[in-house]
Amino acid sequence: MEYPEVSLATFCQRPNRFVAICQLADQQVIVHVKNTGKCRELLISGVTVALTHSRNPNRKTAYDLIAVNKNGNWINIDSQIPNDLAATALKSGLISLPNVPPVKSVHREVVYLNSRLDIAGTLMDDSPFFVEVKGVTLEANGLAAFPDAVTTRGLKHVQTLREAQNNGYHAFLLFIVQMTGMHAMTINTKLQPELATAIRLAQAAGVQVLAYDCQVTPATITVNQPVIFDLERDY
Repeated sequence: MEYPEVSLATFCQRPNRFVAICQLADQQVIVHVKNTGKCRELLISGVTVALTHSRNPNRKTAYDLIAVNKNGNWINIDSQIPNDLAATALKSGLISLPNVPPVKSVHREVVYLNSRLDIAGTLMDDSPFFVEVKGVTLEANGLAAFPDAVTTRGLKHVQTLREAQNNGYHAFLLFIVQMTGMHAMTINTKLQPELATAIRLAQAAGVQVLAYDCQVTPATITVNQPVIFDLERDY
């Protein structure tokens, strides 16, 4: 994925979760933040950020904030991109679902029970599967973690995956880590212990959890390689 017309700027402040003020060359600009999470450990005054320019005259802001440079490592914070990356990588085989036949078809945004899951499809043996995708922007010392804010929606999706697995589907929880250089991926249990519990129950039912990191530059993001998921790691 490559973003158009990317410029580097300096982050100043975030008045609310939707917009930020950045210094772009000799002017301050109001930009749309493509992530409604807290991102407190990333959006710190003075850090270098990447902005992509939109020429849509109907927009309230002309720029989107898409990436942050944290200690020399670019982290993409676009919350819309993980689903696109996952779907494309599943179709191409770049992301391989473990312990099942290869992927035959992929469909986006499918309703199952009381949830809208990110990806559904069939495997080469015509058995059905679901993949719920979560983007990850939180890290400390090479350990990626999810979430950075309590997510009732994410908890509901894990519970739905467990029900799907029990009902004969192959169910997967996929974390797209929007950075590179991570040695492992875990759950931010201190923030949301019930999510960690739900994932343990889902895994016991047969739901498989996997994580992939990404190569990130100010203007690009691509799926890179698997990252170990270890629920026992303390973030």
